[in-house]
Amino acid sequence: RENLEEGFATLDEAADAIRSYLPHRKRLPTPSGLAKNLRQGTDGRYRWHWDPRFLEGAMSVETETERAEARLIEAARALAVPSLLVRGQGSDLVGLEHAREFLELAPHARFVDVSGAGHMVAGDQNDAFTDAILEFVADV
Repeated sequence: RENLEEGFATLDEAADAIRSYLPHRKRLPTPSGLAKNLRQGTDGRYRWHWDPRFLEGAMSVETETERAEARLIEAARALAVPSLLVRGQGSDLVGLEHAREFLELAPHARFVDVSGAGHMVAGDQNDAFTDAILEFVADV
């Protein structure tokens, strides 16, 4: 995923980059909605709001990953509030096995697996995402 450090000259350029690795995603008429996911630097270029070193492994990835996983497991086990996991079936970040692991840790949680969606369910299948949320909220 290119342009992590150098960023994008325009929101259109960022939209083109996204389209290159998420070809199933429909291109919106205007890329202005991307502004909430990018920050504009003093040089005028747009960069993702998260630190790209996360992907490059600048930190001690194994140690940080192990610590993060332990914290997430502890947090999932401690969940006492109604919880809903909405996953896009095509997610490249949250596999079905991850969802199953979460449900074992938080057995009271509900799970919705949305077909036709990647990791960004609300962006790929907004109606299905909204329906899942509204149903969940109505039940609790």
